[in-house]
Amino acid sequence: MLVNFAVFMSIAGTASADDKDVVNFTLSHAVTYDDNLFKLDRSENPTATFGKSQRWEMINATTYGVSINKPYSLQRFKFDVNQTSYRYQNYNFLNFDGTNYDIQWNWSLTPYLKGNIVFDRQQLPNTFANITSINPLTTNTRTVKSNRFDFDWSPQGNWHLLGGVTDLTVTTDNSSPTQNNIDFSFEQTSARAGIRYDLPSGSNLEYASSTANGKYGQSTLNEVLFTDQGYEEKRQEFKFNWVLSGKSKLNMSATYLDRKNDNFSQRDVSGWIGAVNYSWDVTGKTRINFIASTDLFPTQAISYTYVRQNLIAIRPTWSVTSKVLVRGDLTVRERAFEGFAPVPPAEDRHDRTRVASISATWEPRRFVSLGVMLKREVRDSNLINDDYVSNSAMINAGLTF
Repeated sequence: MLVNFAVFMSIAGTASADDKDVVNFTLSHAVTYDDNLFKLDRSENPTATFGKSQRWEMINATTYGVSINKPYSLQRFKFDVNQTSYRYQNYNFLNFDGTNYDIQWNWSLTPYLKGNIVFDRQQLPNTFANITSINPLTTNTRTVKSNRFDFDWSPQGNWHLLGGVTDLTVTTDNSSPTQNNIDFSFEQTSARAGIRYDLPSGSNLEYASSTANGKYGQSTLNEVLFTDQGYEEKRQEFKFNWVLSGKSKLNMSATYLDRKNDNFSQRDVSGWIGAVNYSWDVTGKTRINFIASTDLFPTQAISYTYVRQNLIAIRPTWSVTSKVLVRGDLTVRERAFEGFAPVPPAEDRHDRTRVASISATWEPRRFVSLGVMLKREVRDSNLINDDYVSNSAMINAGLTF
């Protein structure tokens, strides 16, 4: 890492970037140490699966890319593309090169009629926390592709008519719907229509209705395990963003989710989800976010139909100087695995995960950034061998020119 740091600083002496540049090139390198990569219980050993006893891993990730940002009249065009090379020291079957892009046309026909056309792809390492049966022949990546068209029309000033269509594809290479996992592959096309009212204070209220048709990836119709091939999902969304003062604001959302499977009603899921985010600027340099949320994750798992997740978090941010930023995160996440089970477990699963992290970013020049992060994650489960403790540390350097 010291060699990488020296290279970055030598390049920085002759390179520069400006926020107004149309074209910027980026180069970064990160080194991450994780003392429990596979999120194993203390009694578990990776030797039986991988032929090695090391629980720890050192991951090197090198990213390079280009960013184009060009306004033209009322339009703005964005083109961000990068590739990251992930290399693992102990378990190199996890090595992969991930290609990511974010291509946008922020269009506007008039100041009152505007919207976005977006093509987005993110390919990243997937966590092992949600994987119950690790396949040593896969890289355990998660790829999310989203193509979206949306519009915002405000013919009467404060009133906005909203609409859009999204095509979403999620691909995981280490999980199938029938396993007892939250992460799996699916394809979904959705349409959304809504209305928003902007208050003079900067607050706003929004209601939207959406309908999605989806297909479970790697899933076949099975009348024994009640695994389905597709679904229809409807959402009724309510949002309220409230500016309490110049130093605080409250963002609230409540959504009623109703998912019906194509063939097996036993796997249908419905219920309320939502989130509250209170942001408080304690001082001109310090901000604290208080977050609470509840969510539903429908699945095709054999031992449950859905996961109910409740989360609370405190996330402070401190601008030590104009060049140094410190972030913290304290999160508690509880999950209950519930619903119809074609293969009922001996005991319903309940997990509690606690995450604590702190990170710091230093930008000695506007084109150079250096960062460090420390993280601890602890999960307690009522099932045997599902507890784990994971400690990780990361250091990174980035250059924009």
